[in-house]
Amino acid sequence: MATLNTTRCLLLATFTILLFASCTTREGELRCKRTVIAGKVENIPGTSTILLVNLCDPLSERHRFVQDVTTSGGTFHVAHDYPFAQNLILQYDQASINVYIVPGDSVFITIDAAKLHQHPDDAIAFSGDNARVNEQLFRWTSYASTLPIPDFNPAATPDVYLASIKQCFSAMQDTIAAYARREKTSDFVRQWAFIDYKFRVANTLLAYADKASRWSVFTDPLFDVYNEQNFQSMFFQYHLIACVNALVAGNEELQASLAREEYGGALRAVINELSGKTPEGTVRDMLLYLFAHKLINKTPGLYDSTSWDFFSRPLFNEKIASLAREKLAGESEALPLAGTVKGFARLDVQDRRVTPLPGIDLIPYLLERHKNKVLYADVWATWCAPCIEEMKYMPALHDHFAGKGVVFIAICLNSTAEEWTKTVYKEAIPGEHYYLDEDASKAFLGANDISGFPTYMLIDKEGKSRGPVARPSNTRAVIKQIETRLRE
Repeated sequence: MATLNTTRCLLLATFTILLFASCTTREGELRCKRTVIAGKVENIPGTSTILLVNLCDPLSERHRFVQDVTTSGGTFHVAHDYPFAQNLILQYDQASINVYIVPGDSVFITIDAAKLHQHPDDAIAFSGDNARVNEQLFRWTSYASTLPIPDFNPAATPDVYLASIKQCFSAMQDTIAAYARREKTSDFVRQWAFIDYKFRVANTLLAYADKASRWSVFTDPLFDVYNEQNFQSMFFQYHLIACVNALVAGNEELQASLAREEYGGALRAVINELSGKTPEGTVRDMLLYLFAHKLINKTPGLYDSTSWDFFSRPLFNEKIASLAREKLAGESEALPLAGTVKGFARLDVQDRRVTPLPGIDLIPYLLERHKNKVLYADVWATWCAPCIEEMKYMPALHDHFAGKGVVFIAICLNSTAEEWTKTVYKEAIPGEHYYLDEDASKAFLGANDISGFPTYMLIDKEGKSRGPVARPSNTRAVIKQIETRLRE
């Protein structure tokens, strides 16, 4: 028995090393590999039919896959080219299933819908690559979802703020260690669990009040930001977005360049900032890519007028070049609007009345209701702090376009109906309000390939979606975009 246990430990250790090695990237070696996530839903209830896969790939313009499993005999199959070993999220019937993949994997998942809520551990079965890791990861994430994320004082000094986070991390390491001993969890899943928790906590840093200190706080050694193994958690990419935003917020000259739409100068400023503040490698490449991605969306011609030799990994340059080509080829085209879904409700704010509209398709309904109008749609969720923050800028837009043929629509997804109405009144959100239930939310997100919240959609008089669309906080850009649509 001792020999067998020793052999198992050696195999597990080897497997763990291979998994971590799959995420390391020496210069020129970072490449995307075709990865397959497939499976079947058994015992499908009539109440939930939509399955959604959040691909969680920061280098892809494709964000979600959606399948009505009643039309496919319960089966689903999505293939995607991944650059990093990481987790992604599969959602079905109010359940979120974490799936860990290494680029090139084929993972198969069986979901017994009849057991999903009463006996979740018996409802999910994994086979194919990394099946054992995924079984353990599913159990850990189910357990971790019951653990609260502590509140931190957003007005604290950086030292006090970071000290409280460090204390939280120490406690969680103890929790993970105790869980791993109890459940005989592998070292790999134990290490992944801490990385994932660390960057789930990091998402709360968005509330930190001292904007001048945000960059130093967000990149403090406590978070080990430049460790490429962090890419294994999908939450890491969101932290890097926060880091980029903190970099911009801490540089008044950079903000001024963006306000003047001097995007070439802004890009050079960010390159200089990152060169002085970050070590060369994949993380620095990703930080620049995230900023450059926003600029190329605004002005794709920037690619040809800029030197892109800053990237240490050729893949990032290839991705930016591809994005620029796509935007240049389609920048004057209006895309047909996707996501006509059923199962939604409208809130009459004045009468405080919610009217269910279960048998009506959302988009045709809005187009018929507002003929020859331009629609600015805010796709949001009640738990999304940036969504609520952006809504503070909406009244100014309403005032500017009063009586000018513009309708502001707020579409609430992935939330409870109770929190929806509560938030609308608490935040005094102007405009027309619509709520999509769980399946309608997934169908809408998948059909429109929406990567996250908040997302903004601009629908012209012909009912076609125009994008990318500026956020309300970028009031000048929003006004310019809407006025362009009004003149057409």
